[in-house]
Amino acid sequence: MRSYCFSASDMTENAQRSTCLTRKHPCPCGDDQCYVNEEGYEDDELVEQFGYADPSFLLGTPLSSGNTKVIPSPYIGQSFQTDVEALEYYSNYGRNNGFLVRRERSKGNPGHQLGIYKRELVCHRAGPPLPTKSGEEKDSKHLRKKKPSRCKCDAQMVIKKNVTTNSISWVVVNFSNVHNHELLDRDDLQYSPGYRYISAVDRERIISLAKGGCNVNLILRSLEMEKGVKIGELSFSEKDVKNFLQASMNINPENEGSELLKSCRMMKEKNPDFRFEFTSVEVNKLEHIVWSYVGSIRAYKAFGDVVLFDTSYYLHAYNRPVGVWFGIDNNGSATFFGCVILLDEKPESYRWALQAFLRLMEGRFPKTMLTDFHIQLKDAAMTELPHTKHAFSFSQILSKLPSWFSNSLDTQFEKFRSEFCRIRDLETPEEFEHHWHRLVSEFRLSTDKHITLLSVNRSYWAVPFLRSWFFGGLLANGVLSVRSIFKGFVNSQTRLKDFIEQVGVAVDFQNQACEEANARISQQNFQIKTCLPIEEHASTILTFYAFEIFQKEVMSSAQYAVFETSTDTYLVKHHAMSDGGHTVCCDPSNEEANCSCKGFECSGILCRHILRVLSLKNCFIIPEKYLIHRWRRESSLFHRSSGNNYRTQTLRSLASIIIQESSITKNRFEYVQWYFSRLLNHIREMPETNEVALDTEADASLNAIVDVVPARSVTRGRPRKLRTHQTAKGSQAMP
Repeated sequence: MRSYCFSASDMTENAQRSTCLTRKHPCPCGDDQCYVNEEGYEDDELVEQFGYADPSFLLGTPLSSGNTKVIPSPYIGQSFQTDVEALEYYSNYGRNNGFLVRRERSKGNPGHQLGIYKRELVCHRAGPPLPTKSGEEKDSKHLRKKKPSRCKCDAQMVIKKNVTTNSISWVVVNFSNVHNHELLDRDDLQYSPGYRYISAVDRERIISLAKGGCNVNLILRSLEMEKGVKIGELSFSEKDVKNFLQASMNINPENEGSELLKSCRMMKEKNPDFRFEFTSVEVNKLEHIVWSYVGSIRAYKAFGDVVLFDTSYYLHAYNRPVGVWFGIDNNGSATFFGCVILLDEKPESYRWALQAFLRLMEGRFPKTMLTDFHIQLKDAAMTELPHTKHAFSFSQILSKLPSWFSNSLDTQFEKFRSEFCRIRDLETPEEFEHHWHRLVSEFRLSTDKHITLLSVNRSYWAVPFLRSWFFGGLLANGVLSVRSIFKGFVNSQTRLKDFIEQVGVAVDFQNQACEEANARISQQNFQIKTCLPIEEHASTILTFYAFEIFQKEVMSSAQYAVFETSTDTYLVKHHAMSDGGHTVCCDPSNEEANCSCKGFECSGILCRHILRVLSLKNCFIIPEKYLIHRWRRESSLFHRSSGNNYRTQTLRSLASIIIQESSITKNRFEYVQWYFSRLLNHIREMPETNEVALDTEADASLNAIVDVVPARSVTRGRPRKLRTHQTAKGSQAMP
């Protein structure tokens, strides 16, 4: 066995590079000694927890005696950009004040229009004591009696999603710092289960040291020296490392690779439309594998014009990168296309992945593709997808900025980051170039290798260079990630042989959530805000998601002035601007319209400038070509004819709305109870076959006098206040 020796100087050098050190993400600058620790990656990654840790505890950075930063007390009205930022803030506040934080209740779900819109974060001792399990009661004489940790502590912070026209934020709506128990000392807090964890970077380092022949004690001392902390101040203990190494040694990659292929073949036998490809380096030794499900292939045919290829996920236990292809459907939801597990991150591996994906999708090339800022992946895309516009996901570029510039810029980093985001969204390449050079000069970054890398590849991430291509809103909504699909189904403990099956469960859950959301939205009425015929026309064709975007453009168009510069050519600019503006060419006779802002080309929704000119030229309907198919209702993957599942979800959504409306007053409740009894009797008398039309007029039969006696209850007949009303009148809105 090979052994490695580390000197104190080597470890000091590693500690100095710790801000840019992680095996997971090699830096795209090409320097073998440079790695990026992407912001938010560790927080999103599901990490192993040891002892009797509550899985809802929030994990932050490791505790250290040198970390004395004071976290101000939260206050009602305090705003955060994301719920993750709010969770981290309260977790750090609790850490500094001697208590742990856990998630309590959340309102909303992935299928809700707003998703999760409310979260309650509480002290770890909130709530009543957990009841003793029946099995433990029998053996209580032989068990050590332990004092319950929960004591109904009232300390909490409640945050709620605040949606405005231009942004989404999370606001503190309730905060209490009243504890009914003693708080923990800082020295004791670092050994609490909520703060004991091994991060992905540390797991990688532990495995590397163990393979080099280091025992557990030497591994701990090495990590302490690399991180520059005192003995015993790591976020995990010796026992934690032993448990982690024991779990890692039980993994046999070759055997599990064979089990994975066996699982794919079984899925293929059950469903011939399931597709997968793989390669082997040796007999029964898996190299690469790619797969897609039946519904995913159908989704790609409908919405595969723009694809996001996320390669940020990593199976650390097997030292394998994972790539996921997904896009956005006509309702703005993430839709899964395919997944690949690779042996390594070499260019030839990425080329094989792209080739295999195209074969699974019957050779259909996407129009545009977003990927991580990865130079090797960029080269592979240029070779294998020559007709596809390639761009870098801006959210993943933002996650790299702290590793690249936070140390050198120090207190100026946040200002740099804000200016960087502003410049990225400028209108023209000329404006971008001017402000970019000023940014580099202001922060003295002209010799920085990472700023040079960004500058050389600016046409892959700066919006002024990408407006002419269709991205379906992903340039602005670039926060979609593989974790939005995998979270809760695939984690660091998922075995390779179970990976495809678990991904399938995650995809089914995602599809079900989308179908339920579509069913609810189908019961909602579009709210017309301008009374313009062109808005009413769009409301009859576009999905609710696309119509909301269109409606914002229509409402904003009223703030723009129009000046005709030549025949069918107009200058459109904001009423408060004295110069600038956009040029719109509009020919109503040929139903042609285009704008210099390239809003329609990029999003597939007419921009405010064109809409302003169409209104001026008395256009009352939108030309057919500007209502593209991917944003129409009929392009949905979940049609009314999709069978019993759709009908069930539609009825559930309708019932939910009726319950909300009828519970407002007693008069409404009595009417709905009476009417539902008659409706149920009528439904039971209908045939149970699909040959009979289901859209027959039920009003006549419902108006007939029928005595209904529901099971397990006695009806009083029509409510007293409604006896004098006819059924047809009763169907009107109730008070």
